[in-house]
Amino acid sequence: MAEQQESNTKANRVTKLVNNRNFLVFIAFVVLSSFLWFLNYLNKNLTSDITIKYKFKNIPRTINSEDLHGGELLVNATGQGYNLLQESIKTRNIPLNIDLESKAQDNRPLLKYTSDKAKAYIVSNDIKPLIRKKIGDKINIGEIKPDTLYFNIINVKEKVVPIDITGIEYCLSEGSKITRTTIHPDSVTIIGQKSSIDSIEKINVIPENIGLIKKQKQYNIELDIPEGITSSNNYVSLTYEAEMFTEGSKKIKIKAINFPHEYNYTILPEYVTITYATPLSHYDKVQEYDFSATVDYNQAAGNNMEIKVATNNSKAKIIKNYPQICTFVLEKK
Repeated sequence: MAEQQESNTKANRVTKLVNNRNFLVFIAFVVLSSFLWFLNYLNKNLTSDITIKYKFKNIPRTINSEDLHGGELLVNATGQGYNLLQESIKTRNIPLNIDLESKAQDNRPLLKYTSDKAKAYIVSNDIKPLIRKKIGDKINIGEIKPDTLYFNIINVKEKVVPIDITGIEYCLSEGSKITRTTIHPDSVTIIGQKSSIDSIEKINVIPENIGLIKKQKQYNIELDIPEGITSSNNYVSLTYEAEMFTEGSKKIKIKAINFPHEYNYTILPEYVTITYATPLSHYDKVQEYDFSATVDYNQAAGNNMEIKVATNNSKAKIIKNYPQICTFVLEKK
């Protein structure tokens, strides 16, 4: 009961205090005075530390990726209090982009290397122009911590290797054949530690069955990049062109070479039949003069000679020829 009375007494005191006009005027005066003091404080030249987040771009491949996550710089800045407060709030979520390919004010590379090439570094003073551009001319920049940003260098090698597409499976309609295969790019640049790069002679595609190819089929195929290796491309554009093929045959006269001049000769038979495969759309364009058949006396075995056939038409592939052997008869002139 006594405790309840004491509680009620305290509540009454607070109520009376809040309802007291003089007390409310006093509180308002304190708030207004604090606000005016704060405004006056912000109008003065002050010195404060501003934390600026940073990140990197155009990163050399020789730099260890663990060093590239960015971080924070502590910048000792002098300026009007209002400007310092404004910049402190503004820079919290907007990082400073440091381009590792750019140059410092003395026209030297921003990114420097130690004498043993084991480390790279950036002198914080060299990025003052970037910081000044970010925070404006109304704030003077003093000391920057840390004064140097260091990076570890890994022993890397760069190498160009071809792409192997033998892992790709497909099927064709009966009588159809692949007439052209295009790979873009047909090679890639791989980068990694020298010990790993030296053993790589090619980059394979990830095995895949692309199904039926009727006329033309294009795919983006993923490359099988070994772990720890960086590649200039992770995918390759692969285009297959297919066409229906048919067979044809031509009767070609055999040409004899290197026979002795003091003899007349007779070739038996005089003609050979060449069977070839060609795209259906090209069938009517294949002519006898697209083929040749020769026998060479210097390569004769007894009275027999092998008939060698060839074509100068890239769209007429020789399948077989008959006969494959011919004989000859010599008569002295």
